[in-house]
Amino acid sequence: MKDFNIMSLDMEYNQPSQTIIQVGVAVGNLKSGEILEKACYHIKTDEEISPFIQTLTGIRQEDVQNGLPLHFVYGQLRAMHEQSKCFRNALTWGGGDSDDLRIALGLDKETFLFGRRWIDAKTLFVSRCFARDERHQSGLGKAMTRMGMQFEGRKHNAMDDATNTFLIYRKMLQELE
Repeated sequence: MKDFNIMSLDMEYNQPSQTIIQVGVAVGNLKSGEILEKACYHIKTDEEISPFIQTLTGIRQEDVQNGLPLHFVYGQLRAMHEQSKCFRNALTWGGGDSDDLRIALGLDKETFLFGRRWIDAKTLFVSRCFARDERHQSGLGKAMTRMGMQFEGRKHNAMDDATNTFLIYRKMLQELE
């Protein structure tokens, strides 16, 4: 396995607006498996957070009222990405988070930090299940259990989801060696 760093990205959204309210990131080294850096950012919004989302994510109204502007958080991600010399494309569980971030920032695919593509660990997991003639599960926690792993942290916390996405992706890559 090549020795390089990858940035795993996850977001939490309010409902029904789909407004980004939390961005989580984990930078990991694919060869060593070490998590080099991780961060969690609440995104500033005056929007009322739905009670369902508050229960699911643990994100409180005051977290987003005192959150950071999305453009500022993007700058933090860019600095972390460059400092850690990450592979260009972000790693996600499912395909939408990277593109949702680009759209929310109003950036085109050419100038966006992560480019026009992302690495989707969920698709790799589903493909793994197909190859083994196994029933696939799409949730990150259930997929980790199926892989003999334990979810670390709180589900639906963007930083913990980003970290666990890196961990399951790395394990799947190790199976391919």
